Amino acid sequence: MSSPPAPETTRTKPIVALDDILASDVEFDAIYDDRTRQLSPQHWTPIRVAARAARLLTETGATRILDVGSGAGKFCIAGALSTNAHFLGVERREHLVHIASGAASRLGATRATFVQADIATFPFEGFDGVYLYNPFHEQVSDCLRQIDATLERSKNVYRHFVRCKTEKLADMAAPVAVVTFNGFGGAMPPSYTCLGDEPAANDRLELWLKLLR
Repeated sequence: MSSPPAPETTRTKPIVALDDILASDVEFDAIYDDRTRQLSPQHWTPIRVAARAARLLTETGATRILDVGSGAGKFCIAGALSTNAHFLGVERREHLVHIASGAASRLGATRATFVQADIATFPFEGFDGVYLYNPFHEQVSDCLRQIDATLERSKNVYRHFVRCKTEKLADMAAPVAVVTFNGFGGAMPPSYTCLGDEPAANDRLELWLKLLR
């Protein structure tokens, strides 16, 4: 798989100051429509957590970072605005891909790209960083507000995606770093070592690294 595109020489001027965008969910979420803003507290990574997760990944040397279940794009956009890495968000819902792409364009996040794809068949080659915000939990949780009715609520489907994700992580070429927020529903493959964890919003960020042997 080819690397994400190189940054453009021109950028769209952010609608508010960059420091405000990356410090406040209220400021950041103002770029979204009402429905997307309402979903933000449960489904999109808090902006400070997103910026911190991106820094953890880039501090390990990651430059091409994959966000699994990127939703409205907050993590990729925060990472593109606060680091020099490239970010690709993979999302099954087409309307969220359009929302995320529009937000990235308005905020000048030229190194954040979004595609519609099924993570079970999406290739992970070419990435050296991965971000996971419990991307499949909506399919089994009775506590989460549903984004829409397009995804099947099924424990079997949930287990299928978690298994696919675990296998893809195991197959990734080292070195690769992974940051999880609220986990991802499975156990990290034994080829990864946990370098640490820290409090973040309502849970924790964990940093995992797969090294060359």
